[in-house]
Amino acid sequence: MYINDYSKDILRTLFAITIGLLVSKYTNLSFNFQIPVVAFGIVTGMTSFSLKLFLKNYLWTGVFATIGLFISELFKDKFLLFSLLTFLFFFICFFLSNRYQNAVRSGILGYTFTTIYSTYSDKIVENMVIDVFTVTFIGGIIGCLLLYIFPKEKKEIKKSKMSADKNSHPKFFEAFKITIIVFIIWILYMIFDIRDTFFAYATLAGIYTNLNLDKIHKLSFMNIFIHVLGCTISIIFSFLINGIGNNPLIFSFGIMLFFYPLIYLGHYSDTPSKRGFYFGIVRATILPICLYLTPYGDIITRASSRAIQITVMLLFSMFLTRLILFIEGDSNE
Repeated sequence: MYINDYSKDILRTLFAITIGLLVSKYTNLSFNFQIPVVAFGIVTGMTSFSLKLFLKNYLWTGVFATIGLFISELFKDKFLLFSLLTFLFFFICFFLSNRYQNAVRSGILGYTFTTIYSTYSDKIVENMVIDVFTVTFIGGIIGCLLLYIFPKEKKEIKKSKMSADKNSHPKFFEAFKITIIVFIIWILYMIFDIRDTFFAYATLAGIYTNLNLDKIHKLSFMNIFIHVLGCTISIIFSFLINGIGNNPLIFSFGIMLFFYPLIYLGHYSDTPSKRGFYFGIVRATILPICLYLTPYGDIITRASSRAIQITVMLLFSMFLTRLILFIEGDSNE
């Protein structure tokens, strides 16, 4: 039986992650983790670079971050109206999520990022929005160059794709239920100083774009495992690189060594779900390295806190979805 050779894909992907992480570590930009994440997404999701596809897939975070900034500035002294507009925004996003899931996920991330951080006086949100666009285009340039340097052959086209029903909309009540949950948590972020847990909220909001409560329940458990494992890998990496990570060559070699097994398993997976699982761990490992790693210190405290925050948030989600499913089950009897 013929087995596809993905060695070229693996090399291309390793370079995308390594170069992206190097650039992110030597730039002081908000959302710097987007550099390797975007580069990784391009080299694994495109057969050749397409500007149209790049803008379609990756521009939404910046666009909705801009919208969030505009609404925050316009209604910062009218919290009730601000909240109503946000509720409407969430509802429209979730109602359209069956057709535009990636755009909705990125849009919610961008909008909540600027609306939540605009409540803090120590942050210049306008600069943060510019940074979102900047890191997206830097990641795009890296991915584009790698696809030109290591072009994919036609037979390397992605084995299979998860297809969504683009002609369907969720039921009004399903979108409404999810909107209420995400909106209530957003209100808590607006009232209390819990911004350090923002990415736990972003993870939760991303999962909720699936809308199916039973699927959300299952995805919550899987994402706990993915993010805890990603944080654990990043902690181990930080221990091994501690004190010598300021050398770009050593840092690059360490990145390639640590990410190779996950990249290999992802490319040689026999199902899209397995591929998504391994590549999910890759993304979950990239984030704490970008956000917390310094050349002269490990990241055990902050990466562990991230893992705990996401775990608590998703356990709460599992409890909530199971409770709603239980109530709906009783009401249908």
